Amino acid sequence: MFVALAVAALLALQAAAEPPEDPKCQYAWASLGTSGGDLHIHDGKPGQGAVAWGSFQNDIHFSGWTFLEVQSNGSYADDVQAYAAGAVEAYLTHDLMEKQFTNMYSRYCNGQPEYCERLLKFLLENLEYSNSQERLHESADPYWYMVHLQMKQLAGLSDHFENKTLNVSNEYLNVTRALFFNVEGDLLDLEHVLKRVPDENSMGQIPACSALIKVVADNEDILFAHDAWFLYRSMLRIEKKYMFPWHLTSKSSETIPGHTISMSSYPGKLVSLDDFYLASSGLAITETTIVNANDSLWNLVRPDSAPFTWVRGMVANRLAVTGPQWVDYFGKLNSGTYNNQWMVLDYKLFTPGSAIGKNTLWILEQMPNITKAKDVSEYLQNQKYWGSYN
Repeated sequence: MFVALAVAALLALQAAAEPPEDPKCQYAWASLGTSGGDLHIHDGKPGQGAVAWGSFQNDIHFSGWTFLEVQSNGSYADDVQAYAAGAVEAYLTHDLMEKQFTNMYSRYCNGQPEYCERLLKFLLENLEYSNSQERLHESADPYWYMVHLQMKQLAGLSDHFENKTLNVSNEYLNVTRALFFNVEGDLLDLEHVLKRVPDENSMGQIPACSALIKVVADNEDILFAHDAWFLYRSMLRIEKKYMFPWHLTSKSSETIPGHTISMSSYPGKLVSLDDFYLASSGLAITETTIVNANDSLWNLVRPDSAPFTWVRGMVANRLAVTGPQWVDYFGKLNSGTYNNQWMVLDYKLFTPGSAIGKNTLWILEQMPNITKAKDVSEYLQNQKYWGSYN
């Protein structure tokens, strides 16, 4: 009897120790219904009439990461593509999104009802401001058109995540769980603005990210690196690649420069948060967060001043071709939240073995009511590195 139990225990331990099966790639695609803009999600590789499609591989037990690619069909209107892309992402990553929300937000309002009431009011006012500006300007202004498409992608993500009827005409009008995923960086500062009492569930604990841009040997190469430190409960990671052939405006035939973006990210986020981006424009973008030690500056933060940083960063990523353009787009409006030092490296301007020229590396720093930007290419050439720490 003892031997039998021992053998059974040994077999159980052996089974527990065996590695999981190799991860398999999951595919899904979205198509329009016969009328009314209804959207349908299908398993498998894209079929005829696909509006958007994606692949997802859960490699957490092997590398600690999962991998997501989402692509949209340029023969459809941009906002239809954006909504469908969001829905496909939610379909493929729904389980991780649920886990991420539980990890990050299930206790977020415990003991903080007044703060959370103020937060929801602030988020809704910002959403109303953003939606009103989109309606006024998105047909002619690339900036607001990109804001519009970002929010359409969020609408598709949210509708599928909340099990709502999918329709490409839906707009993002109310605060849902999907917004909390994406506004997380801005929450680091909104907790101060709205006077949250710090506790173990706060987002705004001391950040500790590092970035390094390093010139190798005699200008043979430039290495671009970022080390993201965040809360341990946020360790569900997804490397994402978006391929969206959107246009500068709804009336334009010109495709945006940043139509393809690779980034380190998390479940439910349409942005990086770390942040770390590689764009088809030839730009590499990263940041480290700045801690505001002047509490009086929080009085300058208003919900109707600008889209949040998570939106403005992707606007700049998609529209900019150069470092100067990126800082101009990002600094056009300032929410005063998620205040960072941004670094924008233009790999198009780098020639191995040649001196680093102007506009190769730009930085932008943001605090409430102010942004400052500078070309630091000469510093990079002379010092052979740019370091950013918090």
